[in-house]
Amino acid sequence: MRWSALLTAFGLALAACAPTAPPTPTPKAGPPPAVKDQAAVEQGKQLFVSKGCVACHTVRDIPQAKGTVGPALDGVASWPKIAGTIDNTPENLQKWIKDPQAMKPGTQMPTLGLTDDEAAKITAFLLTLR
Repeated sequence: MRWSALLTAFGLALAACAPTAPPTPTPKAGPPPAVKDQAAVEQGKQLFVSKGCVACHTVRDIPQAKGTVGPALDGVASWPKIAGTIDNTPENLQKWIKDPQAMKPGTQMPTLGLTDDEAAKITAFLLTLR
């Protein structure tokens, strides 16, 4: 079975177990962080799809992103908190993406085994979502 099919099946299995989708956080004020590396943003968007994030999350302009287990990520760069408890800074977002279980044990978000570079690129992409 291909990885994408496996990740989709995993996402569907998780969706069946989830009682409800988490509430959409209230955006924080302030200007968007500057995008320093547009190539990293594009690679992060591709990784968001290929690493299976789309199985659990929705994001506008990504047709494959149809997941409902995790929150819709449009506006994630404006949220004051990650997972309702962690200050939403670029550093914390990257740590969260790399190892969510270390940041909030028991969270539904799985640790995907991303490299530091992959987590940094996905973070760069997510920081464009205001």
